[in-house]
Amino acid sequence: MNTPDLSPATPPPTFGQPSAVPPSSPPPYYGGGYYGELPLAGGGALAALNPLRLWQIARDKWLTILLAILFAGAAAAFYLSRSIPVYEAETRLELSVRRPRIVNKQDAMIEERVGAEDTANILNTQIEKFKNPLILPHVVAAYRELFPEDEIGDEELMQRLKRHAKFEIIRNTRLVRVLFSDSDPEFAERACAAFAAGVEAAVRAENRSGSNAAVAWLEAQAQLQKKELEEADQALLDARQKHQMDVLAGQRKTIEESLLRFNARLSEIEAMASSEQKMLDTLGAGKLPSEIPGAEQVTAALDRCRQALAERNSLLSRYTPQHPAVAAQDKVIQLYREQAVDAFLRARNTAAANLQLYHAQADGLRQKQEELLATASRLDGEILVGEMKITGLTRTRDAADASYLGLLNRIQEARLSADENTATVKQVAEIAPAVQIYPQPLRILLLGLVLGLAGGFGLAFLTDTLADRVVGAADIEDGTGLKAMAVLPHVKSRDRQAIATASLTHRFGELAEAFAGLRSILDSPLYREQTKVILVASSLPAEGKTTTCCNLAIASARNGQKTLLIDFDLRRPLVRSIFPEVGKKDGLLEFLHGDGQNPEEIVAPSGCCNLSIIGSRVIDKSRPAEIVGGAKVATLLAWARANFDRVILDVPPLGIVSDALTLAAHVDCVLLMARPATSRKHAIRHTVQRFRDVGMTNIAIIMNDIIHSKFSYQSYGPYYHYQKHYGAYAQPVPESKAT
Repeated sequence: MNTPDLSPATPPPTFGQPSAVPPSSPPPYYGGGYYGELPLAGGGALAALNPLRLWQIARDKWLTILLAILFAGAAAAFYLSRSIPVYEAETRLELSVRRPRIVNKQDAMIEERVGAEDTANILNTQIEKFKNPLILPHVVAAYRELFPEDEIGDEELMQRLKRHAKFEIIRNTRLVRVLFSDSDPEFAERACAAFAAGVEAAVRAENRSGSNAAVAWLEAQAQLQKKELEEADQALLDARQKHQMDVLAGQRKTIEESLLRFNARLSEIEAMASSEQKMLDTLGAGKLPSEIPGAEQVTAALDRCRQALAERNSLLSRYTPQHPAVAAQDKVIQLYREQAVDAFLRARNTAAANLQLYHAQADGLRQKQEELLATASRLDGEILVGEMKITGLTRTRDAADASYLGLLNRIQEARLSADENTATVKQVAEIAPAVQIYPQPLRILLLGLVLGLAGGFGLAFLTDTLADRVVGAADIEDGTGLKAMAVLPHVKSRDRQAIATASLTHRFGELAEAFAGLRSILDSPLYREQTKVILVASSLPAEGKTTTCCNLAIASARNGQKTLLIDFDLRRPLVRSIFPEVGKKDGLLEFLHGDGQNPEEIVAPSGCCNLSIIGSRVIDKSRPAEIVGGAKVATLLAWARANFDRVILDVPPLGIVSDALTLAAHVDCVLLMARPATSRKHAIRHTVQRFRDVGMTNIAIIMNDIIHSKFSYQSYGPYYHYQKHYGAYAQPVPESKAT
C-alpha cells in the first residue's frame, strides 16, 4: 500500500516562466522544443546563426543577396579585364643523391649508404643551391648559347631571370619541377630551358671544382702517408737490430739442449746413488749382496774361515781344546776371520764413498740446472718484449701501407671523375608549353560569386538585425524569458473572415488543430485557474490579434465552454465584420456611454454554439481612453466572469494606445501576439515590460503565421510532415448512419 504524499502542493506556475513542477512533467509548451523540435541551447548569437534563420533571412532579403552577387561578379570581371596575364613554363630535372667519395678536408674516406632521410636532405640542399643568385651567370650563359638570336641585354636578362623561377620536389621521387613564369609565354619557355641547362652546367662545374680540390688534397695526404710509412719501416728495422731476436732464439735453443743433457745425467746419478744406498742398507743388516765392491775377496775369506772352522771341529773330535793342533787351528780361524771382516769393511766403505760422490755430483748438476733455467727465463722475457715491440711496429707499418695504397687509388678515381665531367643533375623532360596561371578566370569568378554570396548574406543579416524584425521564437525568448505557448500556421487565404472563423468552418484544418492545441493547454490543470479571462494583445497592428481571438473563442466554445468574446478595440473594431449577427445589437461603446443598460442586451449570438459576442462600433461622442478606465468596464467584466466559463478580450495594439494596460488589471492572463517579418523585437520586449510594470506576470507568447514548410525557419519541420500526412481527414460518417 502506497503512503500518501502529505507534502505541500506545488503552487501553479506563472505564465511564460519555468514551472515549479518537477522536470519529469514540464508544462506542455515549456522547456522543450515546440511540437517535438529540439530545444535551442541558449539564444543570442547561437539562435541568430541558426541555419534555418539564415534561410528565412535569405528568402526575405533575396534581392539584397542578388545585388551583392552581381556586384561581386562585376568586380571580378573588371579585375580580369585589368589584370596582366602571367604564363608559366615547366620542365623536370633528375637529381643524383650519391654522396661524393672524397670531400675536401675530410679525414674518413668511407662511402656510406644513403638513407631516405639523407636523400631528402641532399635533395633539399641541392634545391637551395639552385635558388642561389650565384647560379644566374650559368643560366645567362646557357640562355645565350640556346637562343643567340635574342638581343635582350645582359642586365635586363639577369633582372627578368632572377624573379620568377621556382624549384619544387615531386614527392617520393628524385625529380625536381622547374617552373618559370612571365607575362611573355615565349620568354617563359626560353627561361625555363635556360634554367634547366644552367643548373646542369653549374652542377658540372661544381663537380669538376670539387674533383680538382679533392685530387690536390689527396696528393698532400698521400705524401704525409708515405712519410709515415717510411718512418714505420725504419722503426721496425731498428727494433729488429736492437733486440737481435735470432741470437736470442739461438741462445734459448742451446740452453734447452743443455738442460736436456743435465736432466739425463742427473737422473743417471740419482739412480746410481739410490743403488749405493740400497747396498749400504743391506750391508748394515748383516747381509752380503753380490754386487758390493770386492765381493769375491770377502767370499773367499769367508770360505777359508768356514773351512778352518770345519777343520777345528774335526780336531776337537780327536783332541781337547787345549791341544796344540786345536790352538794352532784357532789362530788360523782368527786370521781368516779378520781377513773377512777387513774385506767386508772395505766393501762398505767403498759403497759409502761412492754414495757420497754421487750426492756431490747430483748437487752440482742441480745447481747448474738452476742457472740454466734462470738464463732461459731471462731470454724468454727478452724475446717476448722484442716480439711485442716488433709486432706493434709491424701493425703500424701495415696500416700506413694500406692507407697509402688507398690514397693512391682515390687519387686515380678523383682524376677519372674530373676527366668524365659527370653531372649529378640532368634534364629528363621537354619544356612544356607555357600556360596561363594568372589570373584564372573561373577561379576569380567563382571567388567573386562566393564573396558576393557571403557579403550578401552578411548584409542581409545586418539589415535584418538592424530592422529589429522577429523571425522566430528565439527572438522573443531572448530578453523576455518567455516561451511560445502556441505556434499558429500560415494560411494562404487573404479573407480575414475566413481566417477568423477557420476553427468553425474548417474544423479539421491546420489552423483549427493549432487553436485546439492552444485551448487544451489553457484548459490543462496547470493553467486552468489562470485562463478564465484572457486578454489577447499585440505590440503592433497586423499581428493576427483579432483572428486569434475569434478562433480561440470558437475552439473554447466547441469544447463545451460557455465563451464570451468582447471587442475592446474601440477605435478600429473588426469583430463586427467577422460575425454579421453582431451588427444587430448595440455596441460596447453605446453600453459604456448609456445609463442603466443591462450587459445581456448587447450580447449577440455568433452562429457557433456556446459562443457569444459583444461587438463594438465607432461613435462620434466616444472617448475610448476615458471610457476603458471607467467603473462600467469593471462591472461588465465582473458580470462576464460570473456568467461565462471563458472570456476573451480583443484589445488595440499596446504600442499605439494603453487600453490593454488598463484592462490588464481585470484579466487573469495576457496572450501576446508575435508574427515573423511583422513584429519588432524591441516593441515586444517593451510591451512585455509594460505589462509587468502594471503587475501582470501571467504572459505568454503566441507565434502567428508560421510557414510550416520543409525548409521553414526555427526547426518547424514537424509541421511539414504533419501537413503532408494529416492535411486532410477522412470524410465524417453522417449522423444518420452512425451507430
